[in-house]
Amino acid sequence: MSTKTRIHFTNVMEELNKEILMMGVYVEEALKKAIDALKNQDVNLAEEVIKEDERINALEIELFDKVAIVLATEQPVATDLRHLMGAIRIITDLERAGDYAVHIAEGAVRLAGETYLTPLRQIPEAGDEARQMLRDALTAFVNSDEGLAREVAARDDILDKLHKKLLKKMLKYMNKDDEADIEQATTLISLARFLERLGDHVTNICEWVIYSKTGEHVEL
Repeated sequence: MSTKTRIHFTNVMEELNKEILMMGVYVEEALKKAIDALKNQDVNLAEEVIKEDERINALEIELFDKVAIVLATEQPVATDLRHLMGAIRIITDLERAGDYAVHIAEGAVRLAGETYLTPLRQIPEAGDEARQMLRDALTAFVNSDEGLAREVAARDDILDKLHKKLLKKMLKYMNKDDEADIEQATTLISLARFLERLGDHVTNICEWVIYSKTGEHVEL
């Protein structure tokens, strides 16, 4: 690859990375809004998250097309090719993370008229951690930072512990005879589960970062 061609290819890859980061920003924003809507019982904000998911879905398709064009026209090799293959999988993980934000927003709509059984602590904490993990994982991808990817993946344990803590708390209400309490507890458990699964997708991103850098498939 000539110097001129290499410069062009580098510019193309940098632009692609920027757009993946932007998709990550959209997902982060959706997640924050969804958690805020749940915490504050804000139906309008929740519906905003649901509506704006179209933007994330459209960007997924647009980025797939751009990766396909690069693969077809730029003839990348070695590390560049792995980076593009990783990008395809990461874009998919981001779209799924956006779906989880929508599910939480839908849960916020369902619970908007209810008094919470207990103050919401674990879900907002998990939401904050998940957003930071997502941000750091994408930084690791753009910078091909294997060390950061491994560090982010290790933090998935935090989400698992918060999920277990909320589950233990909600099970107390599941053992009562109040149907309304049981339904709310079930919903909150499901919403916490979405955040735990989001953490799994962030871990997937980290695994693809390592693949892009080393060519090795690892399970973190």
